Amino acid sequence: MSRLDRYVVTELIPPFVFGVGAFLIVLVGVSILPNMLKLVFRQGFPALPALKVFLLGLPGLIAMTLPMAMLFGSLMSISRLSGEGEVVAMRAGGISLPRIGASVMVAGLLVSVGALVVNETVVPACNARAFEITRAGRETVLKRGDLEFQVRDNQGRLRRWLYAGHVDPDTLTMTDALVVEFRKGAYWHFFTAKRAKWQGETWVLENVKHEWQTQQGPQTETAAKLALNIGRTAEELDRIKKDPEEMTLTEARQQAALAESRGDRVQAGKLRQHIQIRLAVPWCSLGFAVLGLPLGLRRQRSSRGIGLGVSLVVIFGYYVVLHTLSILGERGVADHMLIAWTPNLLLYLAAFGLLLNSSR
Repeated sequence: MSRLDRYVVTELIPPFVFGVGAFLIVLVGVSILPNMLKLVFRQGFPALPALKVFLLGLPGLIAMTLPMAMLFGSLMSISRLSGEGEVVAMRAGGISLPRIGASVMVAGLLVSVGALVVNETVVPACNARAFEITRAGRETVLKRGDLEFQVRDNQGRLRRWLYAGHVDPDTLTMTDALVVEFRKGAYWHFFTAKRAKWQGETWVLENVKHEWQTQQGPQTETAAKLALNIGRTAEELDRIKKDPEEMTLTEARQQAALAESRGDRVQAGKLRQHIQIRLAVPWCSLGFAVLGLPLGLRRQRSSRGIGLGVSLVVIFGYYVVLHTLSILGERGVADHMLIAWTPNLLLYLAAFGLLLNSSR
């Protein structure tokens, strides 16, 4: 590393660290902190498990702050050098702006790789552990059900809602089973049973009460035993309870393949779009690092407040485009990879375009 690179990196590190802390405080305040307080004061959780859930949520937020902090660090470091006239002196000495910012770009690349690794290894494990702590707390404190999930049709409409008060993983027996079926999104059949057994993709209900709607009004019947195909196997039980954020990319791919094999194209589309976004988002750090170079050339942006404001505007725009396109991707409007990587493509085009323009 040359003396120039060491000097620029020395200017980059303090605002980058400040950015991580500042953005982390904002995300904690609007995300996991309210959830922790709700667990303790509204749902009666003990303070220690709630604190564990809070701490386990931090790695995911830190991974989110890294690209934001990279933009802020790049902008503020070049802004400081520009404000003191050092960029002008360097360029007068024949050093181009891309060469001045080369170490910033390398740092952005390293941050992108680091965020990708953290998102794939640390974050899913922490989210899954937080889910288990929350579920255990609800079982002991709130006495809530052990299992609850939905099944949707190819158009994304709710087809079946299932609940069981308790599931024995060894015998696959359930108590207080409830199945609600929908037709074209509207309530249709209602099944309740004190006991049920999970066999393949079927729930075998015992001592069943069955209610359904007819043109003449609601009808009711009882049966000693009734088998319902629910489209899920017991082997999927743990994954049913997992959000995509709690899965590794391998698990998400497996679930997408299972959803595809069941004909659930909506769920498969959501998972495949989530996979591509997980892969794409960390690489915005490099784009933000490059974008911060031309944005930081103006002296009036040397204050941290203005630098944070500019960073927030850029980040807000990036995520608005990302989430808007991801909704289209989930609905199968366009290829999932194209949807996920388009915001990065636009970011890189803008960043390198401004950089080249500022280098003239």
